[in-house]
Amino acid sequence: MVKADFPSSIDPRVKFLDRYTVWDIIRISILASIGWLLAESAGATIGIFLGFLLTEFKPGGKTLDAYLIDAVKRITTAPTVSSPELRKLVDGTVILDDDTVLGIVRVSSHDLDYASEPERRANRDTVSELLNGVDYPVEIYSQQRLVDLSEYQGTNGSTVTTDHYVIVKSSRQTLAENHREVKRRGTEVRSLLTAGDLYAESLTGAELKAAVENLYLGKLHLSRKGFETEYGQKRVCRMLYIDEYPGQLPLGWIAEVLNQQNPGLIDIVQDVKPVSNYQRNWMDRMLARVRTEISATWRPSRQANLREQELGIEQRMNAEASGETLVNHGIYVIARGETSSEADKTMDAVKSVLNRHRVETREPRYSNQAVKAISAFHRCRFDESEIVPGDSAATGFSFGTKDSIEAGGIKVGDHRNDSPVILDRFSWDASHITVMGKNGSGKTYWTGLTLVRSAVAYDDLEIYIVDPKKGDYSDIVDALGGETVFVSQADFNGNGNDVVRFTVEDPSRDNTEKLAETVRYIHRQASKTDRKTLVVIDEAHRVTTKGNRIYQDGVQALSNLIRETRHKNVAATLVTQNADEFTRSNEGRNILRNVDCNLFFKQKDVASQVTDFFQLSEKQSVELRKLRTGNSLPFSEAIVKGPVDTRIRVQASQEEHRLLENGENRDMMLPSLDSAGSVEPRTEENGEKRSRTDGGHETISTDNTDPESTEEYGFLKLIGFVLGAPIGLFEYGLLAGFPVATALYWNNMLTSVLPIGLPLNGTLVDILAVWTATLIAAELLWILLLSVENWLAQPRR
Repeated sequence: MVKADFPSSIDPRVKFLDRYTVWDIIRISILASIGWLLAESAGATIGIFLGFLLTEFKPGGKTLDAYLIDAVKRITTAPTVSSPELRKLVDGTVILDDDTVLGIVRVSSHDLDYASEPERRANRDTVSELLNGVDYPVEIYSQQRLVDLSEYQGTNGSTVTTDHYVIVKSSRQTLAENHREVKRRGTEVRSLLTAGDLYAESLTGAELKAAVENLYLGKLHLSRKGFETEYGQKRVCRMLYIDEYPGQLPLGWIAEVLNQQNPGLIDIVQDVKPVSNYQRNWMDRMLARVRTEISATWRPSRQANLREQELGIEQRMNAEASGETLVNHGIYVIARGETSSEADKTMDAVKSVLNRHRVETREPRYSNQAVKAISAFHRCRFDESEIVPGDSAATGFSFGTKDSIEAGGIKVGDHRNDSPVILDRFSWDASHITVMGKNGSGKTYWTGLTLVRSAVAYDDLEIYIVDPKKGDYSDIVDALGGETVFVSQADFNGNGNDVVRFTVEDPSRDNTEKLAETVRYIHRQASKTDRKTLVVIDEAHRVTTKGNRIYQDGVQALSNLIRETRHKNVAATLVTQNADEFTRSNEGRNILRNVDCNLFFKQKDVASQVTDFFQLSEKQSVELRKLRTGNSLPFSEAIVKGPVDTRIRVQASQEEHRLLENGENRDMMLPSLDSAGSVEPRTEENGEKRSRTDGGHETISTDNTDPESTEEYGFLKLIGFVLGAPIGLFEYGLLAGFPVATALYWNNMLTSVLPIGLPLNGTLVDILAVWTATLIAAELLWILLLSVENWLAQPRR
């Protein structure tokens, strides 16, 4: 696994007793001074006590006076933040009203799940080249949005996709100079990121306008917990920033946050700036000071902390000395929801992933500057970044998201997280696909399913099918209004039907020569038109082999079809049982080199030459033998190697399944095939539902739950406001009770409070002691109550 080391954070604060900062001492001193002015020594003592309490008591990670400062800021600060005005879009750039010029580079995504170690390193190094190679700030935006799937054949509803942008700005020169500088930077960024499995393009025209609309937030309305945007999907937002890294993080840890299923949407903004000479000098001074403190201190805990800081500074300096660039890397995460509750749940999901990696986060105080950090169009002074080596910053690899939606495509399967894989093969450089898998693995079912979906999705489509087995595609062709031609009777002089299936009268005979002639005929016909054309050649090895030897005319016919139509609207699908039927000969490998996508269904054995040729990772080679088939399950599985590298689940809708398996839906019910719900398990009597587990065994589940049985217990409802409150309220009560009790005592209002049989004299100290004991006892009782409630809430078998 590719990992990167992260140096420990540099903490410049000087701490008294290795615990209290200068501000802590000031806080204690102020309260002690106020107490002395009010009640001399007794007041000073109480002030010191309250000062230490304020310093140590940090609900939500902040002291009470910090909350007070935040409250004052919220009162005195404008509740809204307006986004800068956009003047115009010119020549692939965005010009703001203050003459700031922006350029936007869109970057493709690449799922790293099935990448080999060399491929992982190559993709990490691509981002490292960007971060190490530029001498100006860049902002990397990974923004999720909902996509309506109703326009894509084979699916419905909506799904989440992530757009990745790199934004460059220039604002310190004249408008013309800013424009030239942004164009230069955009070209450099695009060049550096078009490597490995990534592809980058500078946006212009309608695509630039669409990106600006996605990124432009409009007026931001601040609130106590977050903010709300004027534009965009799911506008209620929560925000946090990365405060401290662990010693190591794996490649793609940022993408992991984006790839998980969440109630709402997530945006991640990475602000990357080169380290300045001033910062290098500051690190030199910090290293000298830390070493001085190490030699002067005798406390082991203090020495350990100082040595960790010394090591972190040395690691940064050594990285830069070895040629690596140091960068200021700030990461801001925004959780978006339709409601505050949805935004909160989404942020909780984000924190669970980051906590698992031991990444420490903080929620910023929502001032004007904090929210500007996530805007692509603001100048922001809010900077919560860490100095890290460029390779460490690149390890986040936010581009590693599972985004597989190509505009105008059809659904070819689902990711394991249920998000669809939608591909438009006619947009590729070469639109051809190979489909490989043993008998019964699901390869023919997938091929037929994509034929049906393509027939509905693409207008004016021609379809040619070569079916040497005689039976697999007859129902599909009939439903599409096509015709079936026997190759032994074909005149190959052309026909007027858009859907033609070529088959044989006797599959047990050697039909190689006629099949090869059929392929040549299809090649001629497809080359005469610019119409989109789908060609399916099932059992492709029957075209290229005759007996136990290679049939050169067949190989040549297949090779010409694949090579000479790669730049036309011809998409060929070659279906065969074993992957090595192509890789074991030079002719077969030459055919594969002109194919953009390879689909692997379950394989019995995976030859080493197959692994080497297709550059399969060790994980992929192992999983090829374990892929599930549709024989005992309502779906099959395949590994895609091409435009996306992923494992997919293939599942048809009810209408599609009936058409493919039983020949139903013959009367051109194809427009209804957009209801892509899976085939529902049959419902039995007595409320029993039969379903299948991943292992294919039937299980019976009952659903006779009384709705009233799920209601909360009555007494818990009565104290729901208590159970929903934090334990920290007791600390608030304790803190508030001390000054109240003191004031009441000075006014002789507590003289009869302690006739409770205790050996107390009714002094102020006695009263505060009783108050403390009462709060502690009540807190213990509350904890017990919460424990009982949790026990009652547990599911019962």
